[in-house]
This record gives sequence, C-alpha cells and structure tokens, in this order.
Amino acid sequence: MSLMKVRASWKRHRALVGRDIDIHAEWPTMFGLIRAGRPRWFVFLYLFFTVHSFPAVALFRAQSFFFEAGCPPLATFVSRLNSFLFGVTIGNQVRSNGSILFAHGHVVLDGWTVLGDHVEVNPFVTLGIGNSSQKRFELWGPTIGDYVNIGTGAKIIGKVTIGDHVRIGANAVVLDDVPSNST
Repeated sequence: MSLMKVRASWKRHRALVGRDIDIHAEWPTMFGLIRAGRPRWFVFLYLFFTVHSFPAVALFRAQSFFFEAGCPPLATFVSRLNSFLFGVTIGNQVRSNGSILFAHGHVVLDGWTVLGDHVEVNPFVTLGIGNSSQKRFELWGPTIGDYVNIGTGAKIIGKVTIGDHVRIGANAVVLDDVPSNST
C-alpha cells in the first residue's frame, strides 16, 4: 500500500462522496429539512442518520477506497458489513464514476462492473456476471452510462453496455447492449 496510491484514492472518493451528498440531499433540501448554507459535514451526518439508503452508498465508497488503496481484506470486510446491515452486496471490482442512489436494499452488483454518474438503482436489482446456457461464463459485468434509472427487480447480466439517459423497466432482463436515450 503506497502513500501515493492512498492519496489518489482518497481524493477521488472524497469527490464522489460529495456528489453522493448532492444527489441524496435534493429531496430533503426541497422540503426544507436541510437549510441552504449548511456545512457539508452536517449534511453528510444528516443523510447518514436519516436517509435509509445513504449509509449503503457511504459504505460502498469506503469499500472502494480501501480496495483501490491496496487493502482488499478491509474492502471485503466493509462489503460484508454493507450486505449484512443494508442488503446491498457489492463486489470489490465494481467501480463508479459519479453519484449513486440506491432506492432500498436487496441489490447485488458484481463482476467488473462500471457505473456512470447519477445512476439510480431500485430494490432487488442484480448487475453483474452471468452464467447461463445462452452465454459463456465471464467475470465482466455491465457498463452503465450516466443518468440511468434501473427499475425494481431488473437484471443486467454479462458484458453489456447501457447508454446514457436510459430507463430499464421493472423486472427487465437485459442481456444485450441498450443505446442511449432508450426506455
């Protein structure tokens, strides 16, 4: 674990947590529960203790930080903790390039999966590796674009690409690429 690796990972994840705070604070701010001008640490604590899906995202950020910083055992521990406490199971190879919103738990993200910015994941969603009679087994998961909403119970399996501004319907099973601006 080199100090430069840790610093780079810290800087990246600190920025991502800031984006997560922004997406999760939209509703509480709109309803006047968080006053404008509050310090970021206050908003973080408010979200952590009042918005049921925010702690799962915060733990995912910690898991990702530890993995990128060169401490996979600690990352795996945080992943197990997230699964136990919030029902959100995320593999160490999952990467995010922006804000994430988990509507509720019971989410599985696995394989070499990449999430874009402003990805909304609803309950009972599975993203990741697949092993079926129609496709060979591979460790690659999907690449999800920006501003994607993944409906309740949807499954996105294998090495597929989901474009930007896409809405995946509830209980959909996606095995092929989805172009941008699709529903």
